[in-house]
This record gives sequence, C-alpha cells and structure tokens, in this order.
Amino acid sequence: MPVLVCLALALVAAPGLQAQSPEEPDAPPDPTAEDVGLRERMSRLVERVKYEQNRIETLQARLVQHLTTELLLEPELSRGWVRYRPPEEIRWEFTEPKPSVLTVRGDVATTWYPDLGTAEVAEVSRLSEQVLTYLGPAGSLETLMKYFTVQVEFPEEAGSPYHLHLTPDYRRLEKYVQTIDIWIDFESFLPRSFKVVEASGDERLITFEDMVLNEPIDDGEFILTLPDDVAVTKIDLKR
Repeated sequence: MPVLVCLALALVAAPGLQAQSPEEPDAPPDPTAEDVGLRERMSRLVERVKYEQNRIETLQARLVQHLTTELLLEPELSRGWVRYRPPEEIRWEFTEPKPSVLTVRGDVATTWYPDLGTAEVAEVSRLSEQVLTYLGPAGSLETLMKYFTVQVEFPEEAGSPYHLHLTPDYRRLEKYVQTIDIWIDFESFLPRSFKVVEASGDERLITFEDMVLNEPIDDGEFILTLPDDVAVTKIDLKR
C-alpha cells in the first residue's frame, strides 16, 4: 500500500483531533494583506485555499514525480495523471516508466501494478478525506495543520508560490514521514507541488500540471476492473 495511504491512516488514529469545517465566507479571504500579523495571514491563507477547494466539482491534472531513494543511482522521473470528483472518488495513475493505478471510491482503495500482475485492495472507511489530504490540490490544508507544525513562507513578489513546510507532531505520523513541503499557486490558491520525505529518507516531489477544473468525468474512470489473472492481496490498514 502506498505510503500516502499509510499516512492517511495515521491521521485517523492520531488522538483527539478532528478537522472542523466552518461555513464558507461570503467573500474570499485575502492573505496578501500586509497590515495584519503573520498568524492572521496564515489563517487567511488556509481559509482561502479551503474557499477555492470548496468550488471544485471535478479536478484533472497531469502528474510529474521525482523519486529519490537509496536504491536508485539517480532520481526516477515518472509521469501520469490524476482525476478527482468530490468527495470520495479519485484515480491517481502513473503511465511511465512503471505503470501503476490507485483508485479510491467510497471506502475501497485499490492499487494495481500492471507490470507485476499484482494488486492490493484495502477498506479505507473514514479515510477518504484524509487520503486526499496527501493527494494534492484537493487535500485539506486545515487538517494537515492540526497534525503538523507548519512554517509558512509568503511570496516576496507576485507570481511566486506560497511555501509551507510541515513536520509531524505525533509519533504515529513519524513512522511514515519526516517532512512535507507544499507549494500553493499564487493566483489559484490551489496546491501545485508537494514533497514528502518519508521516514526511510526516500523523497517524492510531485507536481500538478495543466490543471483542469469542473469538466465532466465519466464514472468509469473511478471503477478499476482488474484482469482475471491479477493476483489480489487484501491489505489490513489497521494492523
């Protein structure tokens, strides 16, 4: 099971924390104001990201991933795409160099590795929202800030992204991740890149390109039909 899903499970198990969803403001919050303190600017940034995310009916984008591990002589470049329809449907697919598909629909997550002829299936009840936290533009920034210590760099000039650096506050999360960095687009206020440094030291830098919002997506994109000869393993995420 991908580390992103394991991270999501760790969020669910973190003690005593539950993300809240206040009513959406009548006007979008402005985090660019310079006449307020850093804490207020950070609060406005979180609210603005949430404001823009609440307007998403569907999201599609190309994926570019740079993976760095001790097992690779040089970073591996992967390409693919993501499609998302709130609140619980997502397809996250890499097409090259190693094909893989992750779908989350309702309370079931399926990961398929075509070249290996294997797949993993897990029940992820109560996980969908948290899974999306780690899957980019649709993720809950508000939820992340409840589980991580956050440092924010505001852009010094128009057009540069907002940069958030997160470190986990809970040991259960530290089992999976050292740090997360998120870059938020200056104009759209949607996350466009994020980097996860796993507990092992492996690094994943993922960028979303050519993002398309609110265009119809066929239901079939979120239904993963596996070939008959695929070896399927059921994963218990609660162990």
